[in-house]
Amino acid sequence: MPVLVDANNILHVTGVLPPDIAGVDEEGLAQLIADSRYRGDAVCLVCDGPRRNRPTGPIAGISLRYSGAGKTADEVIAHLVAQCTAPRRLTVVSGDRAILRDARKRRCPVLTASEFLETLTRDHAARGKLGTAPRSRPPTPTLDSQSIDAWRSFFGLDDPQALERLARAAREGPAHKRPHDRRTPRAL
Repeated sequence: MPVLVDANNILHVTGVLPPDIAGVDEEGLAQLIADSRYRGDAVCLVCDGPRRNRPTGPIAGISLRYSGAGKTADEVIAHLVAQCTAPRRLTVVSGDRAILRDARKRRCPVLTASEFLETLTRDHAARGKLGTAPRSRPPTPTLDSQSIDAWRSFFGLDDPQALERLARAAREGPAHKRPHDRRTPRAL
């Protein structure tokens, strides 16, 4: 699903990101998004101003779009939302109330800047530190033959008659099981 992100609104929200990832720029924000649940979505960061001395190409699959001179990112987002042929599939992320209101009118799903950053924070915490691989499970310990024999005797699995009783109980089901009573509660 396409996601339009008002980058300046996101970058200027304070108090949401943890200290280890707070204060990111466009590149850092793009990396956070690429490492989150949005990694498979077509995400576009819409930034204010011209491209001067700023990243121009996609960063980690996230496209960057600059408003240019004389326009704001809000105007670009409003235009993109108005021109969208499938607005219900376009998610708009902004801290600007007017942008969110216009997107809601077109039936776009919306997220405030704080909600979006909280999502990125949860995803970041779930996968560990930025740039590290997901944590793997610790290896399952294996039992030695002496331990296996001890457990077999504890549960009676070394006795052929006990094994037959277990197999029969598994085939027949619980002994306390009764046939289903088809009477209604009123008839009882």
